[in-house]
Amino acid sequence: MKKLILTMTGILVLLTAASAQGRLFLSAGANLIRSADAAYRSIYGGQVVYPELTVAYRVVGGLCLKGSFGQFEKTGTTPDLGFETWAKQSYITAGLSYLQRISSAFCVEAGAGAAAMRFREEALDTQVGGQKVGLLAEGGIFYMPEEGQGFFLGLKFGFLSAKVDDLTSEVAGPQPVRLGGFKVSASVGIQLFGDR
Repeated sequence: MKKLILTMTGILVLLTAASAQGRLFLSAGANLIRSADAAYRSIYGGQVVYPELTVAYRVVGGLCLKGSFGQFEKTGTTPDLGFETWAKQSYITAGLSYLQRISSAFCVEAGAGAAAMRFREEALDTQVGGQKVGLLAEGGIFYMPEEGQGFFLGLKFGFLSAKVDDLTSEVAGPQPVRLGGFKVSASVGIQLFGDR
């Protein structure tokens, strides 16, 4: 997965340098995610708010190469004994999306890709963690005026998912864990290079 991410990053850089007619989109957003794992929700609550950075490069027409990074962490307490716990998840995604203008002010987008997800949890003086490759699917709408000087606003909905079947904990023993979940994102960004 690291090779895939490095390759896509290299391609984005080369395409940007090679073509002034392309479009590079950079955005920062605030995400609200509902964990897909019921055990996680019982300890840490239903939702987490966290930041996400996204870069997209329009290759041809509305087809874009896209990548993102996000990370969230939260503290909670064990259900029975009330001991403090801490969990962290982070991800890097790489994939394709299609951006379509539907009016002079709005565009819609749909896309999918792979997600390299990492997780770590600490409780009762023990620590578990690891990484897993999963999937990302998302769609959204952008306020992107043709005469807007390149700035845009976005609202996206998506699902980030990976499943770890063989997580072994000294406290709880082997158990499956679902990473990611349903997410909603509000973002602001800028469009660079080329016609708007």
